[in-house]
Amino acid sequence: MPDEPQDHLDAPLVFAEEEISLQGRETLSEDINGRWTVLIVDDEEDVHKITRITLKGFTFQGRGLRLLSAYSADDVKTILAEEKDIALVLLDVVMEQEDTGLKLVEYIRNDLENNSVRIVLRTGQPGKAPEQTVISRYDINDYKTKPEFTAQKLFTCVTACLRAYENLKTIERNQEGLESIINSSPIVFENSSFAKFGHKILDQLYVILNLDRHAGADTAYFMGLPAGQILLMAGTGSYGDREGVPLEEVLPGSILKEYERVASTGGEVFLTDQYLGVFKFEKGFVNLLYLKSSVPLGVVEKYLLRIYAHNISIGFDNIRLAREIINTQKEVILTLGEVVETRSQETAHHVTRVAEFCYCLAKQFGMDEPTTELLRLGSPMHDVGKIGVPEAILHKPGKLTFDEFEIMKKHAQTGYEILRKSNSSIMATAAIVAHQHHERWDGQGYPQGLKGKNINVFGRIAAIADVFDALSHKRCYKEAWPLGKIMDLFKREAGFQFDPELVAIFLTNIDEFIGINRRFPE
Repeated sequence: MPDEPQDHLDAPLVFAEEEISLQGRETLSEDINGRWTVLIVDDEEDVHKITRITLKGFTFQGRGLRLLSAYSADDVKTILAEEKDIALVLLDVVMEQEDTGLKLVEYIRNDLENNSVRIVLRTGQPGKAPEQTVISRYDINDYKTKPEFTAQKLFTCVTACLRAYENLKTIERNQEGLESIINSSPIVFENSSFAKFGHKILDQLYVILNLDRHAGADTAYFMGLPAGQILLMAGTGSYGDREGVPLEEVLPGSILKEYERVASTGGEVFLTDQYLGVFKFEKGFVNLLYLKSSVPLGVVEKYLLRIYAHNISIGFDNIRLAREIINTQKEVILTLGEVVETRSQETAHHVTRVAEFCYCLAKQFGMDEPTTELLRLGSPMHDVGKIGVPEAILHKPGKLTFDEFEIMKKHAQTGYEILRKSNSSIMATAAIVAHQHHERWDGQGYPQGLKGKNINVFGRIAAIADVFDALSHKRCYKEAWPLGKIMDLFKREAGFQFDPELVAIFLTNIDEFIGINRRFPE
């Protein structure tokens, strides 16, 4: 226990050991070997000396004290602006003015909005600030007159305040971490790509745990497909350039042993400075989250890691299920498109080629990947409305009569009516393509007679893709056209039947479209 202050009034001035500048994160777990920062505020030098002497050698939870001194309100404000981790302020009430200390309490709590630091008021003139009034009005932790502040009481007071500060910081850290987890969800889960999902997971992990990217922390996210290897999808630190490498070639041997222990059932492993979460899903999917921290993992970090890891495992499963739904929709769309294709005696792979033409032209036009992929998935349904056209008209080898053509034209509206009722983004895209792929740039198309950019770009792209495929291949009513004749038609119809900008892009990149024809021959 510290010595009584009166035994040292005449002793040489003794200060705490050399002060340490705290750097990096301000979490309790990282600063475990640092010191609790205590600010002594008093306009009497002797009070500073006695407090330092009394608290010499004081420790709480294995950590000593880092004592700072302030002699005025300005000193306090300067120090508080620079120091962000002060645990306790021993604050004199009467300094420049009779209520300087009370004003500083209001400044700390209201202006700085610092509700974590513990504040103990000390006064040699209790009549200037009656204890009952101060305790009821101000957010302080204790109120002592200087004569009653013995070494034992100072020891007890500091211990209680540091414990309270630690608990508050733990609560605050939990709250911040949980808020970060909640805020991370839309950022992480907006990515349908598993690789992008993995990178976002690790980015947000640094935010949630306040990890320093330059302090040696390593993180890794692995994914395994059914009956396949478990591969590194994203990594940071020493794993940053090893994407695509199997799990067994990446993780250290000691962690691999821990993985093997929980591989069959899934589970979590916490070591001093490492974490491994293994999450199993239906149909053989698995993912892993690994962290090697540069400092020991504290209680808060473990708690947040567990919540975050389970959160992203749910997110992974949601993405997996969403992709499964999309793949199912894609299969249904292609199958239905092929049924219509067969019924109307279109050439083999017509819907597949149109889908690839649309995707290629949309990319060259500058659309982003999600939008181009939507168009590729939705465009095979462009002629689904032909399911309502009589076979005699569909299979007629010669030119259609006016009445027959009027019936044929109805397939665009019919297709739209079939598809428009779905809330699926793929079906919504398919509905647009089915409805508008026979509209013309000059407004002479059908079924709505839309003109120019009033035609959705999906319809404008599909119009070029559909006509190019129709002209490139034999139909029941015509032979395939030579490439030169096809290109002449598109040049002639640019600005009339087709969007001139899209025609220019199409003709400039004609070799890519020819390549698609070769990949999906009749």
